[in-house]
Amino acid sequence: MAPRRALVALLLAATACGQWSRVGRPEQNDQTDRLPQLIDPSAAYREMGLLTDNGPLGFVGTTRVFAGASQDSLLVVLGLSLRARGLTFRRDGESFLAEYRVEAVLRSGTSIAAQSSRNERVRVSTFRETQRVDESVIYQDMMTVGPGSYTLSVIVRDRNGPNVGRVEQAFVVPFMRQPSLTLPLAVYEFTPRQRLDAPPAIVLNPRQAGQYGSDTLRFYVESYGMPESDPIVASAVNGEGRVHWSDTLRTGAPQAVSSIQLLVPPDQLSIGRYELRLTRGNDVLATAPFVVTFSDQFAVANLEDIVSLLRYFPNADSLRGILRMPENERGAAWQRFWRQSDPVPTTPEHEAIETYLAAVRVANDRFRDEGVAGWLTERGEVLIRLGEPNDIVDRNPDQVRGRLISWNYYEHRLTLTFIDDAGFGRFRLDPRSRAEYIRVLNRITGR
Repeated sequence: MAPRRALVALLLAATACGQWSRVGRPEQNDQTDRLPQLIDPSAAYREMGLLTDNGPLGFVGTTRVFAGASQDSLLVVLGLSLRARGLTFRRDGESFLAEYRVEAVLRSGTSIAAQSSRNERVRVSTFRETQRVDESVIYQDMMTVGPGSYTLSVIVRDRNGPNVGRVEQAFVVPFMRQPSLTLPLAVYEFTPRQRLDAPPAIVLNPRQAGQYGSDTLRFYVESYGMPESDPIVASAVNGEGRVHWSDTLRTGAPQAVSSIQLLVPPDQLSIGRYELRLTRGNDVLATAPFVVTFSDQFAVANLEDIVSLLRYFPNADSLRGILRMPENERGAAWQRFWRQSDPVPTTPEHEAIETYLAAVRVANDRFRDEGVAGWLTERGEVLIRLGEPNDIVDRNPDQVRGRLISWNYYEHRLTLTFIDDAGFGRFRLDPRSRAEYIRVLNRITGR
């Protein structure tokens, strides 16, 4: 695997409805239309301006421009984050091997201004690692080009299978006149650059993302001939304009190139999207978006959305008080819950939460015709909490009003009856079934 600091899947779970008596009665302020965005991160990354392909291979990428040896030889750095599961692995001795190819092209009109292509190999020691769906492979390359407006095309091909990912977007390479700053770039590692004729030595964080409660976000900025005058203020600003973190930087004596490191500690930020802003006085010198997320497999959201989404997760009521905690204590509380509820702590995934979210997707798709999101219907909740029934009996499918559907769970010796008493296709548990359902849930959870 490409070297990277482990991004253990992170998902902030708490419950918005801790009382069993609220079965099937979601709050009126639920943002149910947020679910597709929460479980498909590609839209969120695309809104940040990142290179995003959400096909079977799937990748997220970022680019930055650095000054080169001359005004006409600027350095374009490309970083891609891939998931191992999108590649085809084959046995190779005692390990598993995958191969892929990346082709990147900068075009000016119909002419190719710069391009790069490279074949890469990924070797892992266990089959489980081949199934990782988090960020597990990082690819980097660099092109040299002059200032101007271009079209950037990136294609990633699985060399041992059919999966292909591709993306194309407009790309501007600015003049890097002195004095100036580069846009902040999230990185895992870097070595300060001493000369403009040497390439930056960095390991990119292509998703521009950190995990809530655990990651110190590291940003890399280069300055070119910046005068030693008023200090530069770096700040992390959320979508409402609130400053969550700030620090003051000084560039020192003017140099052809100097490196600046910004470290944003995890207890300063909550879940959500931010802008890293560099200002001097009233002037904004450079900005870049980044996210603090609950998992690199799912889209960033605010804390309240995640609390709502995890309402049916087992033992989520133990985190009910997390929203009342000071922001600098929430991340540590979540980390404790994560460790205690992860059934296989040696893997980067949280298998129980992944199973839960898979059930949410199924319920949302299957019961979409009741006027609310399918996972918030009573049948959706039962499916998520108890799983698929052993059999379903539709007693009078041709009847409109008073139609009955029964679900049988043999393991729990449980029969649940849903009734559409108004004839609008909105099924509710009858009173006897509701009482039996609560009894089974209390037994499962040890209440």
